[in-house]
Amino acid sequence: MAAMPTFITNFTCSIGQRLADNQEQRGFAPREVCADDQTPAEVEQVFAEVLPDQTESQWELILAQIPGEVEQAFTNLPIEGGTVMFEEELLGFGYVNQHTNVFAEVSTQSFTESLLGIEVDIRAIPVEYNFNYGDGTTKTTSNPGGPAEQQVATGALDTETPTSHVYQDTGTYPVEVTTTFIGEYRLPGGAWTSISGSTSVPASPGEADIWRLSHRHVSGACRDAAHWGCSGPVELAPGDQPPKIFADHYDGNGHYIGPRRP
Repeated sequence: MAAMPTFITNFTCSIGQRLADNQEQRGFAPREVCADDQTPAEVEQVFAEVLPDQTESQWELILAQIPGEVEQAFTNLPIEGGTVMFEEELLGFGYVNQHTNVFAEVSTQSFTESLLGIEVDIRAIPVEYNFNYGDGTTKTTSNPGGPAEQQVATGALDTETPTSHVYQDTGTYPVEVTTTFIGEYRLPGGAWTSISGSTSVPASPGEADIWRLSHRHVSGACRDAAHWGCSGPVELAPGDQPPKIFADHYDGNGHYIGPRRP
């Protein structure tokens, strides 16, 4: 069977409008394919794929099946759910009763799928984020969060953000984020069209390491590691591991050795 020219020239406004009407019945937003000042020739050149000859009715059938094919393809795309992030300087470290900033690092992703012999562009757009902070608290928001803007000497400690969380007790908490994506697809030469439904993808998890802040008045600088506050930035109980932010300050036995020098 002979191959079609580069563009299918029998795709007229009337066929396009029937396909749009069919999509509207499937739940898509109504749209007009041919504007008042648009001639059929302007919408005839729709596909840039070399395909076998088809009659007008056969093409209409194939194109009417595309939305359903796209919906199925969208649910099977290898969409990346992103990563749970903390302030770069803190590595998940935080204090009880203070804000610990958690956010999701995720972006819009693009794919090209061959569906019914047609190359279809699909993009997955993150729109909603479900944060599970690991202490029984969850939050669903359209804001993925981000690094805190207000920095202090020790990092972004106790800086409230749209996705920060206040822990009520010490401990390490697994933090998870599930991102909901909506989709759009585009046929060659066409406009982006919404895909019915959505898909949810988990992000790579993180871990919040929450400690209790303690302070006292002292008479002067440290002279003995046995004195209070002189055994490092955190006080380790037997079996404790130092937080990642201070991991290089301690030896394998939990003894304070000070920060490593480059």
